Amino acid sequence: MRMPYSLPLWGLLLAGSALAADVRPVLKETMDNLSVDNCVASMGKVEKTLANLSPQEHLAELAQSKPELLGKELWDFKIKVHEQLRSFYQAKTLQRDCANAYRGALRAVRFLEDLVQEHQFRNNVEGVAFPSAAWEEGNPHVRRHPKYEDFNLKKSLQSGDVVLTRGNAYTSAAISSLGEFDTQFSHLSLVHIDAAGKVWTVEAHIEVGSFVRPLEDHIKDNNFRTMIYRFDDPAMAKKAAEYAFNRVKTASDTKGNILYDFAFSMNDGGDKLFCSETISHAYEVVSNKAVMIPMFQSRLQLRKSSFVNDIGITAEESFVPADMEIDPRFTIVAEWRDAARVNDIHEKDAILQGMFAWVDAHGYKMQQGSSRKSFIYRNVAWPLRRVPFLKKYFKDKMPINMSRKLIGYFGVLESTAELLHKEIGAANQKAIQERGLPLLREEKYQVLEEFRLKDLGSRKKPMHKMFKPQKGKG
Repeated sequence: MRMPYSLPLWGLLLAGSALAADVRPVLKETMDNLSVDNCVASMGKVEKTLANLSPQEHLAELAQSKPELLGKELWDFKIKVHEQLRSFYQAKTLQRDCANAYRGALRAVRFLEDLVQEHQFRNNVEGVAFPSAAWEEGNPHVRRHPKYEDFNLKKSLQSGDVVLTRGNAYTSAAISSLGEFDTQFSHLSLVHIDAAGKVWTVEAHIEVGSFVRPLEDHIKDNNFRTMIYRFDDPAMAKKAAEYAFNRVKTASDTKGNILYDFAFSMNDGGDKLFCSETISHAYEVVSNKAVMIPMFQSRLQLRKSSFVNDIGITAEESFVPADMEIDPRFTIVAEWRDAARVNDIHEKDAILQGMFAWVDAHGYKMQQGSSRKSFIYRNVAWPLRRVPFLKKYFKDKMPINMSRKLIGYFGVLESTAELLHKEIGAANQKAIQERGLPLLREEKYQVLEEFRLKDLGSRKKPMHKMFKPQKGKG
């Protein structure tokens, strides 16, 4: 692929010299003048301004500003606007369209934050450490709410705190864009601290259903992003955490893990649970339905509905992890991302969002058993999970209620994404070498679209054997 911006670096920097005068006033104006009446327009302006920055402008911003200062300004924007939304809620004036507009601005701000940290990591001349986990003591890259400036991720947690994370897998990228909006998070966990002071997380994973584990084991997941949220009523939060812990642990110790809810249903009484539902169900029970989380559910069938249906989701609306970002009853405590993995995660995001776009625009569908991985998942792993003396070897990799069809789809998804990742990864590294900046979102989509058309016109069609339009479309 021909890189659209291959000017020398100094030329790029000069070309974007007006950026600071263009972006910072927009952020400041929004922070200073945000109201219920102008919320949607103001958030939309922030999102559009940041999303439309050219590679030249991004490079100019990174060159003109101390990255740490720019990162702090973006963090301050997120915190101040979130607090303003909380004030709208307290005044009973917050509406869904305002919260959703804030979600779009958040996505654009966080993308620029990612680039800032990736730039710091790649050009680290001062020897500043970049720990690979948010939880490492003294991690200099953890951002904290001013109210929690001394917050220690291991020692300052409270029962009921919510941990919002982004995993590393292609399925994590898919989950992060399940709803009506593309987001940047894929999982939620609930913190419980027992009488002895031991810190646990209560979670639900696709592979195993619901379970509890010590915080140390949660940390070993090595998530790319981590955020901590705290509910406004600590007594209620503690009750919810205790309920969730006891219910999930009792089930695991007796009948077995509560099964994963592949339908993403919020109306089944908690008989099965997906990750976000583990939290919402606990609050619903202990509050006698007075506290229903999230404040705004995501609509799941507005985009890529055929894909959503293929993987077993039947709910029209549900609680996707990133809905936590716009729930005004929770305060942001802290946030961190792994700068070393920014490019990898952005590539995975682009791949899954590109695949979803092809579902909507061209009717693409995954083809069962069309990849080696899908064949093995369907015809080896799935049957062996049901053999009495062998199932123990698969219980941590596949829940008993995952259908053969569903695991086959996951195999196709992973194989297709891996193929696309080779293409987009090579183009991204070329961009970094030529201009000192990774591909931006639209450039990644351009790479993917060029590959789609090339593959469609090829004789072997490696991608289109696994993922192709339905008859009569394309």
